[in-house]
Amino acid sequence: MISILPTHITSFRAFGWVQDPSNLRSLCDVVAIFDETSKKHKELIDTIIPSLVEQRDGRELLIDVMNTRPLLIPYSMLVGTSFTPRKDSRCNGIVQATVKGQSRDFIGDWPADNFVRWAHAFGFIKYSYSDDAFSITSSGLELTKAKEGEELSEKEIELLTKAVLAYPPAVRILNLLAETENTHLTKFELGRNLGFIGEGGFTSLPQSILIRSLATTESASEKNKMKADWDGSSDKYARMISKWLCKLGLVEQLPKEITVSIGTKEYTEVIGQAYIITGKGIAALRKTIGNSKHKRIAKNVCFEMFATKGSDREYLRTRRSYILKFLSESKEEVSVSSIMNYLSTMKIEEVAETIDDDIKGLINIGLNIIKTNTGFLWADTINDFIIPVSQNLAKSSLAEIKDEIRPQMTHLSHEYLSLIDLAYDSVQNRLFEMKTLELLTEECKFTGLHLGGSRKPDGIIYTNDLTENYGVIVDTKAYSKGYNLPISQADEMERYIRENQTRDKKINSNEWWLNFNTNIETYYFMFVAGHFIGNFVNQLERISMSTGVYGTALSVKNMLICANAIKSGDMCHEDMKNNMFHNSEYQII
Repeated sequence: MISILPTHITSFRAFGWVQDPSNLRSLCDVVAIFDETSKKHKELIDTIIPSLVEQRDGRELLIDVMNTRPLLIPYSMLVGTSFTPRKDSRCNGIVQATVKGQSRDFIGDWPADNFVRWAHAFGFIKYSYSDDAFSITSSGLELTKAKEGEELSEKEIELLTKAVLAYPPAVRILNLLAETENTHLTKFELGRNLGFIGEGGFTSLPQSILIRSLATTESASEKNKMKADWDGSSDKYARMISKWLCKLGLVEQLPKEITVSIGTKEYTEVIGQAYIITGKGIAALRKTIGNSKHKRIAKNVCFEMFATKGSDREYLRTRRSYILKFLSESKEEVSVSSIMNYLSTMKIEEVAETIDDDIKGLINIGLNIIKTNTGFLWADTINDFIIPVSQNLAKSSLAEIKDEIRPQMTHLSHEYLSLIDLAYDSVQNRLFEMKTLELLTEECKFTGLHLGGSRKPDGIIYTNDLTENYGVIVDTKAYSKGYNLPISQADEMERYIRENQTRDKKINSNEWWLNFNTNIETYYFMFVAGHFIGNFVNQLERISMSTGVYGTALSVKNMLICANAIKSGDMCHEDMKNNMFHNSEYQII
């Protein structure tokens, strides 16, 4: 049963998704914190907390809360706090003390938070909104009683396997791998199909763009860094879930060769973080569906897993929770219009395209919802959870922009709506660069390359299908309040244009301009941002007058509309050139 709980809370914890921890023994130890009869619980009180936590950091408070009955531990006491600088961190949380770090006897607050999320996602502990605290569940108690030594016992493995199969995103990963039959998928191929697409909190790095970047990078150390560090949030989730599944024998890790083309040349790179389902994994997946031998495994769902970022994440979580409530409580197929009517009674007004995307997102997190010709049919079982409804739910301005253009994206995947979030998030600037290049190359059929790095533009694109082909130097700018094109960055673009004109290795030894095809007749420049403010028009004109090269400023919203027009056939590369660079009415878009 999904219960609605009105609350004055306006900000909620981040549950449902885990990026970092993978040690199953440490997970079991964290669950044992909440079992007052466990050996780990006694060790924490008698020796571990007294030895690791100083008096000034709340040692007695942590021990006191461990001795309370019934045992309900506040989040703050479990996770503790961070220290600056990090190297001077001290242990001040129960989970910090429970898990040993790589170089010290405790972990920091961030990995501690992830262990709490993990135990909660697997249904071993439950959360109280009124107390902001956790207690153990019956399955958690069963897990702690199954410990026989430092190595995981057969019973513990059985219970952990059952828990991972009750975690919807893990089921989603298994399903994606099972659907590919005898091949395997990289973390990027999995991440692209995991979570609510089109959001800054569920991003996937474009694999084809990464491979092209790797192919044109000569430094081995730089390549290794790109392979290790370049990924989106959903890619991280996919990697971590796959690692859990590997440890339980349901999945195997197997490197995968990926081949992409740049113009007429093909390049092959190996992605090490790729996975294939095992026979044991296929058998386990059948249990999640249920049959004559096995009862269907009920999935653990929580309100917080329906959105992870953004100022309006509580609104998104609430809307998607209501949709799930309506679907799961309906005994027959439901239409989009009936869902819209139900949401309206909850004072939420949405268009059909938004509802459709939300349901695709629910499927993408691992829930079994069948799409029919006329609607959707619920075909799953979930455990009870609460919708804590805040009194001040509102959409963000970015969500409003998405709602405006979502119906216009008739030929583009709505995953590209994430560009709207990325354009205003400087922390994810590299992903914004790569996703923009993916849109222009994969959907608009330009040839192109993400460059980035020192003394290079973010990327280039060029045509191959025109009598007189053209190339564009692309610079993306992720700014939270819009982009005004300051003089320093206008000068940087001017320098790129002149380097391309002179093509002198002595001026820039990396020769980035050689990535353009040799048959390019004309060049342009383009800035891409969420929106433009201030004196940017004058700066564009100054660059053009100084270099003789025309340019444009393209908002993400209009870039998506243009890309849809190109993919639908309503606009061609020649039209795009004329509209953006040669028609004064459209030059600044």
